[in-house]
Amino acid sequence: MMAYGISAVVNSGLFENVVVSSDDAEIGRVAQWYGAEFIERPAELASDTAKSIDAVLHVLQVLNERGIHPESLCQVFPNCPLVTSADVIEHGKLFSGNGRKFQISVVTYRCVYPEWAMVRDAEGRGQWAMGKEFLGRSQDCARAYCPTGAVWWARCADLVAQKTFYGSPFHIEEMDANRGVDIDDEEDLRLSELLVLGLEARDGRCPLEMPTMKSYFREEPSCSRK
Repeated sequence: MMAYGISAVVNSGLFENVVVSSDDAEIGRVAQWYGAEFIERPAELASDTAKSIDAVLHVLQVLNERGIHPESLCQVFPNCPLVTSADVIEHGKLFSGNGRKFQISVVTYRCVYPEWAMVRDAEGRGQWAMGKEFLGRSQDCARAYCPTGAVWWARCADLVAQKTFYGSPFHIEEMDANRGVDIDDEEDLRLSELLVLGLEARDGRCPLEMPTMKSYFREEPSCSRK
């Protein structure tokens, strides 16, 4: 999954430095093979409860120590493998062209309405998560969005100062929900596989972006082959 995100970023041609942060040396080797630089992440920033923003700030600190002082950065999560270089370029233009400090990629809620969200207690009894006052007809619900980790932009000075991509103010930009899917569990993985194979069958090409360096492959890769 990480390799597809790296390929999208490298192929965009927008960046002087493409960096992967990890505490795993094997992941670092894969990242380098696909054209990224590997920065080893400290163990305290690689736990199950660690925050991604702290890993980003660590990368900026390492770059600064090397005399590299980026004005802005783009974060691409590896669990959003369907992101493309076109997505990165489009959102980069919106970010820089509008002079924004923070910009988060989002997808629309499809077929579901957050106002209708339910939770249940230990005995299986349900209740409205947002309260009954938010209920209404689906056609009257406002268009709502969900963040996806595909393409997040930020000005480095503001990111360091506020220590969040949801800084003040942050803007959101929509992307195709078929490419903005986040893989967080096995169900998400199965959905992503269906999306990839379905898009390949419809369009006649694999929607997963590959490296532009043709020497990596003896033949054009296909989503349907292992």
